[in-house]
Amino acid sequence: MFSSEHYVPVIKWKRGERTALEHLSSTTRDRITPLLEIQPVPYDHRTGNFTKTIDDHLSSIGRDLNNCWKSKNPVFVDSDTIYDNVDFEDDNLASGQHPLEFIIDLIENEGIPAIPVTGTARDASYQAAVYDIVQKHQRGVCIRIYEEQLDDINQLESEINNLLSIGHINKSDTDLVIDFEQITPSKETAIYNQIINTLIQFPDITTWRTITVCATSIPKTYSKTIKKFSSGTMPRAEWSIYSKIVKTNLIRKPSFGDYTITNPNFVNLEPWFLSNIVSSLKYTCNNDFWVHRGDLIANGFSSMRNICSNVVSDPRFSGQNFSFGDSFIFNCANGGATGNLESWVVAGVNHHLTKVADDLSNLPSTSRTGSPQSLAPQP
Repeated sequence: MFSSEHYVPVIKWKRGERTALEHLSSTTRDRITPLLEIQPVPYDHRTGNFTKTIDDHLSSIGRDLNNCWKSKNPVFVDSDTIYDNVDFEDDNLASGQHPLEFIIDLIENEGIPAIPVTGTARDASYQAAVYDIVQKHQRGVCIRIYEEQLDDINQLESEINNLLSIGHINKSDTDLVIDFEQITPSKETAIYNQIINTLIQFPDITTWRTITVCATSIPKTYSKTIKKFSSGTMPRAEWSIYSKIVKTNLIRKPSFGDYTITNPNFVNLEPWFLSNIVSSLKYTCNNDFWVHRGDLIANGFSSMRNICSNVVSDPRFSGQNFSFGDSFIFNCANGGATGNLESWVVAGVNHHLTKVADDLSNLPSTSRTGSPQSLAPQP
C-alpha cells in the first residue's frame, strides 16, 4: 500500500486535528495515511451526563472526513478509543450495530477506503465487527501492536495468526503498526535496539502489506520543564530513532508514525480547569519540538503575538509559505489574529504533518524494496 517513505500520523478525531488535515497541500496529503482515533462521547462535568448518544456522536464522521481529507486515499480507523472515558458503557448503537462497523460504513459511503484497526487483545464483539467489515469492504485490516507484546515474539506471532485465521485474512492484506506510544528520549538507544531486534525476528517480514513503527516524545504536560512566558526544546527521539533505522540494511524497512504534537493519553478536562491552561505553540524543528508557552488562556491570547514574532525571526522557522500553519504563525506575528486554543492546535499540527511528510520524502536512505503494491479501490 505504501513505502517506507510514507507517513502514518495518529490523528485524534477532534475538530482542531480535522482542520489541520483540511489545510494540507495535496502533495502532503498523498504522502500520509492517517490513523484516526475516534474520541469518546462528550461529557458534561457539571451535570454528570454525556451530552450526546453514541449514535449522534458518530453520525457525521463520514461527511466530516470527506470535507477535511479531500482525497480518496485510504485511512486507518480505530474505534477502541471511544471507550477511553471509562464511564461510558454503551457498547453498540441503538440499531445494535457495532460502532466500528457503523463508522467504516459511513466513511466508505463517502468513497474513502477505510481500513479497520484492531489488536490481539480486543474483545470478541470488536473482532466480530472487524471480520464483518473485512468481508464487506475487502480493504484488509490493520493490527496495532504495543511495546509490551514485543517481549515474546513467538506468543505475538501465535496471537496474530489466530486473529487472521478466524477472519480468513491474508498477511498480504494486513498492515502492522508497532506502537510505542510515549517514549522517553533518555531511552532512545534502548528503544532503537529493541525495534531493530523486533524487525529482524518478526515472522514473514516481507509478506505484510505494510509495517509502521510509531511513537512520540510529547509528554502529558510541559509545566514542570517550561515555565509560563518561556520557551524550550525537547528532542524528537522518535524521529532520531527512525532516521537511524532507515540507514540500516534491514530486509524490510518500516514506515514512520507518530502522534503529531499530542500525547497519546485521553484528557478529560473539567470546565474550570480550562482557565488554568497556558496558551502555547508547539513548533516542530529538524530534531526538536520547540515549545513556547504564553499566558493563561483566561487572559486571552495576546501573548501569542510575541511568541509568533520570535518564531518567524528565528532560522528554525520554515517560512510563511511552507504550510497553512506557518502562514497563520507569520500573520499573527504581523498583526493578524491571535487565535484561540483550537487555532494553535491547527497551526502546530498542520506544520508538523507537512514537515514530517516533507522530511520523509527527502531521507536519502529510504527504500521501496519489498513494498506491497498500492491498495486498489474495490468496486
